[in-house]
Amino acid sequence: MLSEKLIVGIDLGASMTKAVVLEKSQIIGVKSIRTLDTSDPAQTILRETLLSIGRGYEDVKRIAVSGGGARSIGDTFLGLPVTKVDEIKAIGLGGLALSGKQQALIVSMGTGTALVVASEKRKKTKHIGGTGVGGGTIEGLSRWMLGTSKFEVIEEMANRGNTDNVDSKVADIAGGPVGMVPSNATASNFGRLNVNADKNDIAAAIFNMVSQVVGVIAAMAAKAYHLEEDVVLVGKLIQSRRISELMYEVARIFQMRICIPKDGEYCVAIGAARSMI
Repeated sequence: MLSEKLIVGIDLGASMTKAVVLEKSQIIGVKSIRTLDTSDPAQTILRETLLSIGRGYEDVKRIAVSGGGARSIGDTFLGLPVTKVDEIKAIGLGGLALSGKQQALIVSMGTGTALVVASEKRKKTKHIGGTGVGGGTIEGLSRWMLGTSKFEVIEEMANRGNTDNVDSKVADIAGGPVGMVPSNATASNFGRLNVNADKNDIAAAIFNMVSQVVGVIAAMAAKAYHLEEDVVLVGKLIQSRRISELMYEVARIFQMRICIPKDGEYCVAIGAARSMI
């Protein structure tokens, strides 16, 4: 029966709520909404996701929830059984499933950034740290410095900006490359900010700083765990074309191979759902 086939994974995040529907281990539907746009994001996302694929509550076998908002969900939801999945486990399972890798460093870039080492062979996920720098940093700094927190607007501004008017380069300080770091790499984020910088330049510098902080932390973690060839970037933030391009630049400097899988923003929801298989 169809009711025995569908598993819904829901990621109740601080900024976004996301859902995926699995049928026989395959993704057949995805949906995302802003968490604060509705008083009941879990119910809204479940209804809209099932509606988008022409299915109903009666087709669902189980709901798997993860993310910070999972604590607010009981053992049943709309009469359906619920399993709460640890977010670290969900990131690990989701990252491996999306990338097709047997082991990887999963870098989950959302409001902040989490680093998870996952191994399919050992059936193990480990949270090795992270940083408070992420999408929330871009929106918060931009709200104060640029007068807007709309990500799409900030990214458009950044695409028009020039970080040379804001960031100090290695060449500015050392006169050339230093070790493995090329001369045009950033030596100091916002170290050159002056009156000649306009808002577009500042937007570009904010994107630069967030990408470089996350990228360098990821590179150090990958080297520590011998996973330089197996770094998987997931989360809403990495879906930004500008962020992904900047992350590839960092990866080249540190000789790190990164993978940005399709549907990576649904990593936690996918991992939660797959934990039920």
